[in-house]
Amino acid sequence: MRFLKQRREVHALSSQPRTHRLTVIRWLYIAGVLALGVWLLNFTFGGLLYLQSEGLVVGEPAVVAAEFPVTVRDILVHQGESVKKDQVAAIVSSQNVAEAIARLTADIAARETRRGELRIRNSVVNALLVRAQERQKIATGARNQLETLQSHGDLVLNQHTAAVDMEFRSYQDLEALKAEQPVLEDELRTLTAALADAESAIGDLRKLYDDGRLRIPIDGVVSRIIANKGSVTRAGDPLIELYGTERFVLGYVPTGTLYSVAVGDEVQIKVGLQTVRGTITRVEPVAAALPREFQRAFAPVDTQQLIRVEFAPGEVPPPLFTKVNLRSAHIMPRWVDRFWRDRRP
Repeated sequence: MRFLKQRREVHALSSQPRTHRLTVIRWLYIAGVLALGVWLLNFTFGGLLYLQSEGLVVGEPAVVAAEFPVTVRDILVHQGESVKKDQVAAIVSSQNVAEAIARLTADIAARETRRGELRIRNSVVNALLVRAQERQKIATGARNQLETLQSHGDLVLNQHTAAVDMEFRSYQDLEALKAEQPVLEDELRTLTAALADAESAIGDLRKLYDDGRLRIPIDGVVSRIIANKGSVTRAGDPLIELYGTERFVLGYVPTGTLYSVAVGDEVQIKVGLQTVRGTITRVEPVAAALPREFQRAFAPVDTQQLIRVEFAPGEVPPPLFTKVNLRSAHIMPRWVDRFWRDRRP
């Protein structure tokens, strides 16, 4: 018979590269499955285990508004423009303010006229009071002398009656002047105080009106122009909306989670591939509806608790109204760390 050369079995080779490749592929598959499981777990329950929320970069809000009904004559700023405090933003006119100023001016003029009359009358009363006192003394002395003459029979009765009547009228005029003097002084004081109040009111009104110039209250950026040239607005209606230059993140945190946020907690603020540091400076005691871009389609309007996050020193804040993601800066959530500390002997 013919003997065939014995061949080595393929599966019994001492060095088999395919086996190593299969092992690597197997571990990569397991790692991929685990990574997918972790991602699904984080996607589904991550927001309940550690801080994982969204927010908007905003500034301190402010508005330009008039405290009285006005007609807009001109708008001097544009949307997106950087503005400074006390910069003139709009020119307006108000018929109500013009009428109020005219009414107060006429009232002040009438009171000034009345005060002038009272001062003249007060000066006259003060001058007459001295003469009335002298007249009363003379009339009393004359009556006493006539009574002496009458007792000696040297004076007729009608002369004595005339002297008594003269004394009575002088006394009456003196008392009338005495009574009128404090009344005039009180009226002068009251009128002077009323004039001061009216002048202060018209001064405040002129300062508030400022010839129809409405000014920017803070340094910031104009976000919205509400009123147009020629439009009529009511008292308190905003004409221009703006945000301050000092930016911060207004974050929305879900409630009922395993973690909690507190003032002083450090967070990561992520914008795309950029990450900046921040600190929670205020936890508001209220919840608010999420902005429209944060709401889920075909779902009820969601409300979450508000937090304020300040950017760390040296960090460059993103532009206003940038949508950002907030993440806890700590690898281990506070509730996990507390759980392990409690279980230590």
